[in-house]
Amino acid sequence: MRGHIIKRGNKYAIVVDLGRDHQNKRKQKWFSGYQKKRDAERDLPGILAEIETGTYVEPPDMTIKEYMDIWLKKKEKEVAYGTYFHYENYVRKYIVPGLGRWKIKQIKPMQVESFIDSLSNTKLSERSRHHVYRILSSSLKYGTKYGIKQNLMNDVSPPRVKRKHMPYWTEKDISIFLPYLRKERYFITVYLALTTGMRQGETLGLRWSDIDFDKKVISVRQQLRKKKDKDENGTYELTAQLKSESSCRTIHLDDNTISELKKHRNNQLKEKVKCGKDYREYDLVTATVTGNYVLPSNLNRSYWRAIERSKVKHITFHALRHTHATLMLTQGTHPKIVQERLGHSSIQMTLDKYSHVIPSMQQAAAEKFGDLFTDESNKNSMEK
Repeated sequence: MRGHIIKRGNKYAIVVDLGRDHQNKRKQKWFSGYQKKRDAERDLPGILAEIETGTYVEPPDMTIKEYMDIWLKKKEKEVAYGTYFHYENYVRKYIVPGLGRWKIKQIKPMQVESFIDSLSNTKLSERSRHHVYRILSSSLKYGTKYGIKQNLMNDVSPPRVKRKHMPYWTEKDISIFLPYLRKERYFITVYLALTTGMRQGETLGLRWSDIDFDKKVISVRQQLRKKKDKDENGTYELTAQLKSESSCRTIHLDDNTISELKKHRNNQLKEKVKCGKDYREYDLVTATVTGNYVLPSNLNRSYWRAIERSKVKHITFHALRHTHATLMLTQGTHPKIVQERLGHSSIQMTLDKYSHVIPSMQQAAAEKFGDLFTDESNKNSMEK
């Protein structure tokens, strides 16, 4: 069996010779739509091997809408509900209306690029348009087994997004804020977000059994999140399913945080005794007076009240996570350590998010390295 590549117009196609039929007519199979010759050359050996071994399967005759339904079902089992809801929302609102009618065998970069460009005429923000691009790119890469070309998104440029840095607090802001926070019931929850970089759902799902006071570490193993059941809109559940695999992590604690946790545990034990048999034992660090989990809305009210009273800069609860990371980096902590504390999937993600901190780190590193070449350093070296 042989195959070759030909140019048709501005594109390339793979042509496989299948031999001759019973009437001695030449039979060929075409694989069209390649933008670049090298892409066709890359796929040719694999296609020949699949046809030769009989493992080649003709792509199913389905639309992008039908394929996206399959992809969403797969993602629902793999990611946290909040992430799945994010995917589903963009797929149903934008991707399916824009590309859903196209057959996966027919879809080409030109149609995808035209769809992405059309989003600029909507009310979607730059960041939301980029989210649509990312979700579409991720889903189409998974679809090669269904006949979607592997290189479909190669020539489709993502929408430009102006980099926005999340606001954060300085050490001075925190020192002003903490005395006012101390008067709030959920002091320890906000304090943990500042000193560990944990997400809000992770702080609300933290159990006492997840804390090793001797080793001074927290094991992030549970979170509070909205229920998947759409009929129970607005209700929450405690679950071991975190945002991603890297979210399941261990965070080392400083002595002050350990001390604050012990104080909080003593106060909570008093509440438990007072409540008696009506206390619900969930082992939660952040709990109501009856031991139940605390709703994010109630935590946020306490948080915003402390901000109003302290008159510090308004930042979201999630920005406490960025405050933690930024302060650690500016203090010289290695980005790999910050990545592990935050639960990012890669160090590149951490570096991208906190690129605004890197220049100051570089300056400090340059000055420290420059000290090696000062006259005083050279003099001491010679004396030794």
